[in-house]
Amino acid sequence: MTPNTDIEHDLDYITALRQIWERSDYDRGFISNPFADDDTARLGLKRTAAVLERLGNPQSTYQIVHVAGSKGKGSTCAFARSILTATGRRTGLYTSPHLHSYRERIAVDGEPISESVFATGWARALAAARTFEKDSPELGSVTSFELLTAMALDQFALAGCDAAVVEVGLGGTLDATNVISPASTAITALDYEHTRVLGSTMAEIAANKAGIVKPGIPLATARLPEEAINVIADAVQRAGAPWLRADFDWTWEGAGRTFNDTGPWGTFNGLKRGLIGAHQIDNACLAIAAVWQMMGSSLTEGAIRNGLSSTAWPGRFEIARDDPTLVLDGAHTPSAAEVLARAYAAEFPKQRCAILLGILRDKDPVPIAEALLPVASEIVAVTPPSPRGLSAAELAAALDSLPVPVRVIPDVAEALMEVGERPAIVTGSLTTVAAAHEAIGLATPDPASLP
Repeated sequence: MTPNTDIEHDLDYITALRQIWERSDYDRGFISNPFADDDTARLGLKRTAAVLERLGNPQSTYQIVHVAGSKGKGSTCAFARSILTATGRRTGLYTSPHLHSYRERIAVDGEPISESVFATGWARALAAARTFEKDSPELGSVTSFELLTAMALDQFALAGCDAAVVEVGLGGTLDATNVISPASTAITALDYEHTRVLGSTMAEIAANKAGIVKPGIPLATARLPEEAINVIADAVQRAGAPWLRADFDWTWEGAGRTFNDTGPWGTFNGLKRGLIGAHQIDNACLAIAAVWQMMGSSLTEGAIRNGLSSTAWPGRFEIARDDPTLVLDGAHTPSAAEVLARAYAAEFPKQRCAILLGILRDKDPVPIAEALLPVASEIVAVTPPSPRGLSAAELAAALDSLPVPVRVIPDVAEALMEVGERPAIVTGSLTTVAAAHEAIGLATPDPASLP
């Protein structure tokens, strides 16, 4: 189960990776300085816009769906991208973080761009950034995420995209992606996350996400708590933005792999989705609403059906093996772990499994593990291959009082071999899931070190 590390990488791609890492700041630069005042943080928006201007404002050549939220952002983006592709539109997708390679962040019609295209695009964006930095040194250096955002928007234009789906990196108001003028916006389910940056209350978090709402640009929102709804309603009213809300403007019903959906687009029965779990129906319907807000009646039932059924999103209840069952899911909050446990119980009733759990240091492991207990036969503590990873020994010590056996096997590949022919879930962080992918030969990572 040792991953193949003898891979020939494009040398210019390796150079691009080195330059990305050299410019990386907090959380890979999603926000220029999230712990400073807003005026300082807004410098990142100015830098991103300036780089795009030097690239010819490529983002103005195609329509964009902009997606913020706490949970389900990636899945909603994947559904929306797939629906748009099914309409016949060449569609870009910009997401973060990646599982294995920076190339995954920039995809066209579901395929990550190649190493050579990535390297060329990065060099083009970097040249624009360096020109800006020389002309306006008082605005600071362009961060890696700001540059990647500009590069992605440029690549979609160069690839001849008709549309793109752009995921917010962190928050909304001050995120580098918020320089775009979208055709449609969406806010997925909200949760308490990045509270040091986004605020400690649901109202503060919602206000940050609502920063993507633009004057006159339609918005679609998932099911949200009342405190968040009130904040978003104020933002919508100020912006004069058309608004579609889950459970008010559209509803769904169903169980298993199919569901019925009713909204302003009509009633569609027996829709199938490519992603597993009842929570994915919420994400699928939000994607329909966001695309419909952009396309209106030109969005056909056939495109919706084909788009939803063909959607794939690695690391989100991904059944990597059938016999024995191996599920890979990046759940890293208690609520996400609860959703994972419910989805597993629905798919594999009466089948308990080993939980290979690897968590980052900024998370409280106990409520995450407790949420998984209904389907757990044991917990195997692993160490995520990340500088921020909580060690397997520390994780096991924190879980010592749980009513299931807890073992320590730090290496993810070794832990997978140890559980052997038993059902298992690998979860706790996307970093842990990525390590499992690589261990079983499903992915090739970027080079771990640079020459």
